Amino acid sequence: MSFPKYILIILSFSIFPLYVIAAEPDFDLKQEIHDLVYNAPKKPTEIAGLQMVLIKNGQVIFEYAQGMATITENGTTPLTVNHKVRIASISKFVLTMAFMSLVDEGKVDLDGDVSKYIGFELRNPNYPDRKITPRHILAHVSSIRDASYYYLDLNGNYRDFFRPNNEHYENGDHFASGLNKGPGDYFTYSNLNFGIIAGIVENLSGKRMDQYVKQKIFDPLGLKISYNVCDLYENNFKSVATLFRRGDGGETWNPEGPWIEQVDGQTLSCFYGSPRINRTQTPDLSMLDKYNIGQNPTLFSPQGGLRASAKDLSFLMLALLNKGQVGSTQIMSEKAINQMMTPVWQYDENLKNGHTGGEAMIEDARAAGMMTRYGLSTHIIDLKEWGLTKESHILYGHLGSAYGLQGQFWFDPKTKDGMIAFVTGLGDNPDKADKTIPLLAIEEAVLKLGLKGLKIID
Repeated sequence: MSFPKYILIILSFSIFPLYVIAAEPDFDLKQEIHDLVYNAPKKPTEIAGLQMVLIKNGQVIFEYAQGMATITENGTTPLTVNHKVRIASISKFVLTMAFMSLVDEGKVDLDGDVSKYIGFELRNPNYPDRKITPRHILAHVSSIRDASYYYLDLNGNYRDFFRPNNEHYENGDHFASGLNKGPGDYFTYSNLNFGIIAGIVENLSGKRMDQYVKQKIFDPLGLKISYNVCDLYENNFKSVATLFRRGDGGETWNPEGPWIEQVDGQTLSCFYGSPRINRTQTPDLSMLDKYNIGQNPTLFSPQGGLRASAKDLSFLMLALLNKGQVGSTQIMSEKAINQMMTPVWQYDENLKNGHTGGEAMIEDARAAGMMTRYGLSTHIIDLKEWGLTKESHILYGHLGSAYGLQGQFWFDPKTKDGMIAFVTGLGDNPDKADKTIPLLAIEEAVLKLGLKGLKIID
């Protein structure tokens, strides 16, 4: 007996009485995902788990997860599409969605001097006469660099990254130098850029960065997600999944060894430098009462610390595909979405005006050509340039990679299609496997599955 592929799921969100799974893909995508997680000959590296949500014509058509969420003394717990994971750099994109409300409200001029928004003068000492703007920062053409680290604990002050003769200045390594490397000239992906964006948010809103995004986006959509993992402590952090690697944490891989917890395991840390707690403890966040707004907006990892599930992010994507609105809830303006998607930087082969490998600072075969167009915290790719389609097909979104996670968030505003996918653990060095596009082989395999499910490729 066959059943129509239409499933109706009732969510608890009062503003979304119905969450409809429309017609699913016409091939067994669930089996393909199962094989990618469990069937060694069919995958480029062993993975701990995979979440995937697909949107077609503005409707969710597929949501599924396979693998493990956590390891306990009683065994493993299965990963679901609702488990929150640390989504790495896709956090930047989400922060920018909230940040754009400040632009809409006229509080931020994207082409103004960032110094007036953060409360101190920020200049690259190698280009002292050139202002750094919010647009530069969001598009990674600010001339700001990560150096060896880009985050501080509760007592830190992030302006110390930029003040000479300070322990965090690192001999000026947080600033680019050299010909044609000044503000607006050259693309280099930098996490510290988003500490600055978070600083603007805090200075202008009077709220901690994590609380501002919650107010502007998460609460209106009824989403229980956060840049502070300790907001998710209910039921012993039951909703939070662990990220894994086999080995000692990525420096030395051991495919035959046990899965090693990387983030959000049986102990967790609420923010940089906070005491670790186990999953049965109720967090004590009273120390945050001493936090001075705007002093250290890197505290909650604006560049990578959001905990959310693929299903959670599907609501943000639905808003992006519907002029900023989900149901009757408007979380951002259509103008802001268009500004985010408008290219600010594009690679020019003659000018050599950017590093196209993202965070892989050695321009190797894996990384070269990965980032060639960028908007406001928005990675822009053409599937034709990657050899995946015969005709030009532009996708917008962001990648995330850290602690064993490989995340993808891609959408097409013309067709209203999109995919969200999170690999939640890696069994071996992902650089080792062969690939055909400027992503890791496991990312390529996941992307192709999603595109096949959306009927963008065969």
